[in-house]
Amino acid sequence: MMSVSAPILQEYFHVELPRRVNVGIPLGQTAEVLSVEPRDISLVPGVSAALLGISNHRGRLLWMLDLLKLLGVEHAWGRSPHQRWTALVMRDTDGSSPRQLACLVSQLRGIIHVSPQQQQPVPQRLQGQVQQYLQGFVQLDGLPILLLNVEAVFEAVAYSAAPAL
Repeated sequence: MMSVSAPILQEYFHVELPRRVNVGIPLGQTAEVLSVEPRDISLVPGVSAALLGISNHRGRLLWMLDLLKLLGVEHAWGRSPHQRWTALVMRDTDGSSPRQLACLVSQLRGIIHVSPQQQQPVPQRLQGQVQQYLQGFVQLDGLPILLLNVEAVFEAVAYSAAPAL
């Protein structure tokens, strides 16, 4: 008798960025969710505009990333007093020493399961530079979700940030 194996589903943490941009971050590369105040982020001159600065997280410096800006969409995060931002901490699992980076998000949408059959190539209409940060695209319940290539994000940030990343 032949056994039929179930399709391998990949898990992603589904987040919404400003301007209703939906992104799936591989669940195995997410660490935790933080609530941060803009005043807790120290600006660092001379780095990529997508890097909002650094924050002290449990005694370690943590870069704060505007993922939407990295993807080529301009957006200004408000810095009003007592405002709190939600940040998802991503971890790089490729290197020998673990690195972490937090990206600001508008909303946490939960965990999604994507089969290889559902995953599509990155749409051609997206700018060439942006495609390097994506591993694909999926349409779930009529909602387009970009699937993030976390390693590519870490590489881009490492080039524009101090070696402490």
